[in-house]
Amino acid sequence: MKVSLTAVLSVFAATAFLCVPARAHSWYPKECCSGNDCAPVEKVAWLMPAGKGLPQLVVTSKIGTAIVPHDLPVRESKDGRMHVCIQDVWVVCLFIPPPM
Repeated sequence: MKVSLTAVLSVFAATAFLCVPARAHSWYPKECCSGNDCAPVEKVAWLMPAGKGLPQLVVTSKIGTAIVPHDLPVRESKDGRMHVCIQDVWVVCLFIPPPM
C-alpha cells in the first residue's frame, strides 16, 4: 500500500496532541539543532498557490512558523511526533514519524 506524505501528515496532525512530550534535544542531530531552534510541531497547514503549483506545507512550533521547501529531505522522528528546526525563518530539518 502506497501512503502519501499528505496522508501521513493528516493522521499525524489529528493525533499530535495525544502524544506525551519527550526530551527531544537528546536526539536532534548537531547539523539541525543549535540548542534552541528545534521543537515539536504544534500545527500543520497547507498553503495553496494562487496559480498552478504544488501546495506547500506550513509548520508551526514554539520557535515560529515556516514553509517547508518541497526539496527538503525529511528525517525520521525518534519519538513518534513531528518536529521542526527553524533558524531565522528557514526550516533546517523536519522530522516525521515513520509510516505505519
